[in-house]
Amino acid sequence: MNKEILIINGSPRKNKNCFQLCSEISNKLSENNISSETFDIYDMNIEYCTACGFCDKTGYCKIKDDMTKMYDMFDKAKGVIVISPVHFDCVSAKVKTVVDRTQAIYASKYVLNKSSIDRNKKRIGMYIAVGGSTPYETQFMGGQIVMDFFFKSINNKLLYNLHLNNTDKKNYKENEQFKTILSENLENYIKDIKKLD
Repeated sequence: MNKEILIINGSPRKNKNCFQLCSEISNKLSENNISSETFDIYDMNIEYCTACGFCDKTGYCKIKDDMTKMYDMFDKAKGVIVISPVHFDCVSAKVKTVVDRTQAIYASKYVLNKSSIDRNKKRIGMYIAVGGSTPYETQFMGGQIVMDFFFKSINNKLLYNLHLNNTDKKNYKENEQFKTILSENLENYIKDIKKLD
């Protein structure tokens, strides 16, 4: 059975903020009869893109690893949710590795004009950035730029962008304000996903 929503956990830390967010979102989707699969990408074998040019000629990646099955799942899903810690104003290294590997999809669409993903299918994306520091101007800027490009590549309309900061002092479980924001956005996300049926 195809999973409707793919959740990408971009943190290596177990039972911390990103992990808890993934779990809560998965449970909420399940309560609303929306199937999902969570990818704990730090536990997966996903090699770096080497810019070898193979996908520019074929539209597919020549590397066969745990990313391989994700290509087809991106196509069949109704949406993707990425949850990543902020590392140097950007997403984590492993999230960036996943993003780079979608060059194969990008090449099929924009280089070969033979898209490996259904470009007419509507999909909805959500990005949640988790920063440990107190707020500063560029804290989420780099990650947002990368995610905008990623969701464009996998043909998801990125309608939901949530930024959680100051988790070094107040973790997600203690942050009632953000929990309310997440709940409201997730409720709207679920409504949007159900409209795709």
